[in-house]
Amino acid sequence: MRMRPALALDAPRLAWIEQTQPLSAHWGEKGFAGEVANAASRIWCWEENGEIVGFLALRLAAGMCEILNLAVLPASCRQGIGFRLLAHALRDARARGAETVTLEVNVTNLPAISLYTKAGLAEWGRREKFYNGTDDALIM
Repeated sequence: MRMRPALALDAPRLAWIEQTQPLSAHWGEKGFAGEVANAASRIWCWEENGEIVGFLALRLAAGMCEILNLAVLPASCRQGIGFRLLAHALRDARARGAETVTLEVNVTNLPAISLYTKAGLAEWGRREKFYNGTDDALIM
């Protein structure tokens, strides 16, 4: 088990993992490749037995960290991987100057909301019908 930054060659695996989670952002390979190349972005990968099983993507600018995307393979869920990714990403963002952390999450995504709350994030606002014109987004 290890945490590491994503590389450009990880884009297909990250896109595949993302597709296993219906409430994920669904960037696809091109989106991941773009984020890996973006100097303001960082994608953290969790590996087990040499395979990426989860990731967290964020962007850092002007003292603000925005969590953009997080997914863990279904077979690896409920093992603390998401929390470890989030805790590591938050420590790294603070070390790089982040003073504020924000994210948006679908109100129906109760496991993610629980994870973010456990990590110390709190609801700050809502965007009505943000997802597919039906589900609200919590801003945390």
